[in-house]
Amino acid sequence: MTEPSFSFGVVADVQYCDCPPTEVRFYRKSIDKLTECLTTLNQQDLAFTLDVGDLIERDYASFDIILQEYQQASARIYRTLGNHDYSVAPKLLADVPARVGLNASGYYSFIHQGWRFIVLNGTEVSTYAHAPGTEAHQRAESLLTQLQKENRPQAQPWNAGISNQQIRWLEQQLKEARRANQRVIVMGHYPLYPEDPHNLWNAEEVITALEQSGNVVAYFNGHNHAGNYGRKKDIHYLNFKGMVDTPDKNTFAVIHIHPNHLEVQGFGREASRELSFD
Repeated sequence: MTEPSFSFGVVADVQYCDCPPTEVRFYRKSIDKLTECLTTLNQQDLAFTLDVGDLIERDYASFDIILQEYQQASARIYRTLGNHDYSVAPKLLADVPARVGLNASGYYSFIHQGWRFIVLNGTEVSTYAHAPGTEAHQRAESLLTQLQKENRPQAQPWNAGISNQQIRWLEQQLKEARRANQRVIVMGHYPLYPEDPHNLWNAEEVITALEQSGNVVAYFNGHNHAGNYGRKKDIHYLNFKGMVDTPDKNTFAVIHIHPNHLEVQGFGREASRELSFD
């Protein structure tokens, strides 16, 4: 097999807090799992690592502990926001993006070796990222109520959506990538496809934008800790498994970029697979 042009890591749903486990989630264990993960990733020649959200389970102080552990990473970390990252006191909600190193909008892009990586903020329109009584909170409640009336499977309060402004920004990013002849990987916390109760509230709008661009190879996400995979109109939708689940089995991945496929090297519970593209 040919050597990849570059490689990067992917980590999903670390979801740390110093709190007792549930039947399936072992929050304190996430520190040891992240240590093991970073030790392995540091042994690879990585351009960067993508963290697809939910650094913490709850409590703003949890950021201090998990972000300190992340300082052991040799490669740069790119992050997106997850719903549990906002499980903090209302007065601290506005501080969350900056605490994890993001701008206020929470969405951005970067380019590496002719590939454009677009990072979405799926928490933008939500009932948890904005304090009750604010206009943004009320808009999110109205949208959730409407989706529930339509019996949409993703009409759940732990999900969220993205604004029209962010959709327009995404479309512009895709146009710029097409003009520059760049292939694209998009990242977000919420799944888009296949249909699932964990999906982004307005997943269909995002899918339409991705499909119309003609240059998107894959969309990567977390949130659904069980993981998932689907392919639709030549776009791979890969939902990485959540690190916080299980008491002792880890999960993370390294993606190797080849001329005609992405090689997903899974570790622990994450499956290895090959994602082809033209």
